Amino acid sequence: MTILLQRINLKNRLMPFLFALVLAGCTNLFGNSFTSVLKNDANASSEYYINQIQRTQNLEDQQTYKLLAARVLVRENKIPQAQAMLAELNDLNEEQLLDKAIIEAHIAAVKGNNKAADTRLKAIDLALLSPSQKARYYEVVARVAKNRNQIMNAVKARIQIDSLLTDTQRKQENNDRTWALLRNANRGLINNTSAEGSAALGGWLALTKAYNDNLNHPAQLSQALQSWKAAYPRHSASYLFPTELQGLFNFQQTQLNQVALLLPLSGDAQIIGSTIKRGFDDARGGSDIQVKVFDTLATPVESIIEQAKLEGISTVVGPLLKQNVDKLTNRPDLLQGLNVLTLNSTANSRAIGQLCYYGLAPEDEAESAANRIWDQGIQNPFIIVPQSDLGRRTASAFNTRWQQLSGTDANIKFYNSADDITYTLQSGLNQNIQALYIVATNNQLSDIKMAIDNSNINLKLFASSRSNSSNNTPEYRLLMNGLEFSDIPFFKDVDSAQYKKVAGFTNGDYSLMRLYAMGADAWLLINQFNELRQVPGFNINGLTGKLSAGPNCNIERDMTWYQYQNASVEVLSN
Repeated sequence: MTILLQRINLKNRLMPFLFALVLAGCTNLFGNSFTSVLKNDANASSEYYINQIQRTQNLEDQQTYKLLAARVLVRENKIPQAQAMLAELNDLNEEQLLDKAIIEAHIAAVKGNNKAADTRLKAIDLALLSPSQKARYYEVVARVAKNRNQIMNAVKARIQIDSLLTDTQRKQENNDRTWALLRNANRGLINNTSAEGSAALGGWLALTKAYNDNLNHPAQLSQALQSWKAAYPRHSASYLFPTELQGLFNFQQTQLNQVALLLPLSGDAQIIGSTIKRGFDDARGGSDIQVKVFDTLATPVESIIEQAKLEGISTVVGPLLKQNVDKLTNRPDLLQGLNVLTLNSTANSRAIGQLCYYGLAPEDEAESAANRIWDQGIQNPFIIVPQSDLGRRTASAFNTRWQQLSGTDANIKFYNSADDITYTLQSGLNQNIQALYIVATNNQLSDIKMAIDNSNINLKLFASSRSNSSNNTPEYRLLMNGLEFSDIPFFKDVDSAQYKKVAGFTNGDYSLMRLYAMGADAWLLINQFNELRQVPGFNINGLTGKLSAGPNCNIERDMTWYQYQNASVEVLSN
């Protein structure tokens, strides 16, 4: 027993020494240099590796830590910092050069420079890579394929990644990314793709078909997914099911009895509230679901909620005014037992169970613009927005989406008045920009367009719905020839009976027509509230856009794009 205790004590004393020896970058117990850690996963934060650079005296080990830091910086979407870290490297050994090549390929792919990524990948000898490095290699392959919209090539690369991963968390993340590719893919592509003898690909295709075939019938979707799991028990996605599908096994269909509609129906906001209510009522039609209307300018919103609960109402649409939305989100206890669809969102909006935010948010147009500009191969757009809440929200949403697409920040400038725009525009024209996205009134946009025409610079022009007004004349439309702008799909068919009716009682005011469409869509959304919240990818074709639930259950709108052509407005294929 004494000898055993002595051995244990000796082991306990030696372990910290051995652990420190390995971390210090000295030759480890197996005779390999510290550089060999490049063959493994980098599990720490970039900050950790950057700190280690400062603490390490050995030059080779410093270079290794810089490579690890650069690798993680790319993962953290800090591309400029990663590039700066790589620029500090010199006199690398072969192991380090090999890992650096993977990182450089990854950076090129994130930035959308697919040719550069391909070139670097082709120079890498796969036989020299460890399983961890091969997984990173195929991560770049997947990113490049996705950039090129080669969805199946991206999926096949992710299947390769899955075969190389041993960590459960990373395998789950990879499955989630694989599923995201397939869920967003064209259904024709899914149906016409052959599994080519790959059990893994065949399983993914079968899962996607089961999802697509039952998406509009969520009650059947749960059973279809269970059947898939039974048919593919050994598939990676069977035991690490895509995260966003996991909640479907407990899906419950929306059932409404009574609805409380909260709107400002008196005072200065009366016309806004009444227009939304009219859209809501028209969409409701002959439904026998009871709706009780509350005026939020006559009664405090907290009191309305309490009254609705006393009357047994469990579904709430509204409120509309931002201060009232904040009052509700600050009192989540008040919302217990309720399904709530607010008609606005604020900077304080956060995730609350059974609550979704819907409204005509500028963020939807900004994200749609970023997508459209990127899809047209434009790498360097110039964004001009007003110095206001609208402008700041637009800029933030555009930049967030642009970072996701390009890996870089968007070039954004703010203006305070119309006089600022010409100067702001001139500063952008000096930066080799390829396109402009402008948030401005129709009069401001006229000035911008004439300034561009006078500069003789060929730029692709995009604008938000702010400039689309019923007051725009044929001369204005002719001036705007070629400019694309986003707006709600309700304006697609100006000859429809519904459009003419709404244009009649709003006197053709586009702002009021958009509010009417919003009210109509609020009825559609609340009738499929559970489907939106629980079924990923579930969407509704509404008058304000193609509607789906995003993060924090913010209802996102896929906008319609229009273009001025020969003094008329044409709908573009989206």
